[in-house]
Amino acid sequence: MPVYKFRTLQEASVALWAFPDDPRLPNRIRNWWRSCARRMVTHSPRGLRKFRTLNEANAEQQTWVVETFMKWEEGEERKG
Repeated sequence: MPVYKFRTLQEASVALWAFPDDPRLPNRIRNWWRSCARRMVTHSPRGLRKFRTLNEANAEQQTWVVETFMKWEEGEERKG
């Protein structure tokens, strides 16, 4: 993979741009989707839960989000 040097952020942003007729575009899109799929949560809590208040429901959701993120972060550390 070549290394490019840029003098400004403007030059760097232009280099990232992909034109519709670029033959590398399908591969770039495919790689982008694969990257997103690796980071996406593939499961959610199972079952039906009842809460007395909206605050309880929000707290449960926040707990699940934090736990899911921590699991994802641990997985990333093992890969890298």
